[in-house]
Amino acid sequence: MDNKTQDNTPQSNAVVSARDFCVYYGTHKAVKNINVDFARGKVTAIIGPSGCGKSTFLRCINRMNDLVDGCTTSGKLMLNGVDIYHKRLDVTELRRRVGMVFQRPNPFPKSIYDNVAFGVRLKGRIARSDLDEIVEKSLRGAALWEEVKDRLSSSALGLSGGQQQRLCIARALAIRPEVLLMDEPCSALDPKSTARIEDLIAELSGKYTIAIVTHNMQQASRVSDNTAFFYEGNLIEFGETAKIFTNPKKQETNDYITGRFG
Repeated sequence: MDNKTQDNTPQSNAVVSARDFCVYYGTHKAVKNINVDFARGKVTAIIGPSGCGKSTFLRCINRMNDLVDGCTTSGKLMLNGVDIYHKRLDVTELRRRVGMVFQRPNPFPKSIYDNVAFGVRLKGRIARSDLDEIVEKSLRGAALWEEVKDRLSSSALGLSGGQQQRLCIARALAIRPEVLLMDEPCSALDPKSTARIEDLIAELSGKYTIAIVTHNMQQASRVSDNTAFFYEGNLIEFGETAKIFTNPKKQETNDYITGRFG
């Protein structure tokens, strides 16, 4: 995909769209004039070497970078055609619509049940029976229910690393997001737990629009429909994952996925 495009209209099936979107840390331009569309119900892998801007871009989609001193943006980043950085946009509502799973599992020091229910309770009072249903549905959606259904009152900190990460996914699903962002969700997990998360991503595909940052080329090829390759803050290439990995258009992409650098 040409990073310089004349068409500023998001594709009809796009949930997340960027148009000449830039991110600055002070005077340093970390993300440079990104133009891309993430399609509804698809999994997009964002790949590239360390420091290339991929996590920075991901975190802008739910404005987590608002918490970083000196971080500013220009251009447009849109959710369903609405500018994410519009001054009147409700950031709390944005983060309800755009869930996030981080590199390391970060369950709250609460029970398994209370972890999943946390975001739902923030929205207001809810009947216990309705909350029970949401918790169960979310844990089932994260492929964790059968493992924890008899210990929902136990501390989430007693779960294994892989279970904790799936719990964090359940917590994100409980608030019914449109988009699910994953920033290297398997980097701290063992191979068995990684496989469970990858299976889960496949199950969630179609129901959610998912963007996953990963350093693992095999993982990107397994779980994603589309792939975006970032290098030195630029979006070098974007397209169907099968084509990116078998017939990339850019030499930089080919060099990266074949291990010549990164």
